[in-house]
Amino acid sequence: MFENLTLVIVLIAVLWLGAYGYYLYTSRQQEEIVDDLERLNKKLDEAEKDH
Repeated sequence: MFENLTLVIVLIAVLWLGAYGYYLYTSRQQEEIVDDLERLNKKLDEAEKDH
């Protein structure tokens, strides 16, 4: 019985670690996208000033 319980606990821990890793990965990507958008907005503003 305890073998099955240990397996369940290990699986739950692995799933939580996977979910946390996915969260960290997507939050970093979101920060990069925000930085890219800010750079693009600055370029657009500069292009509008030139014309």
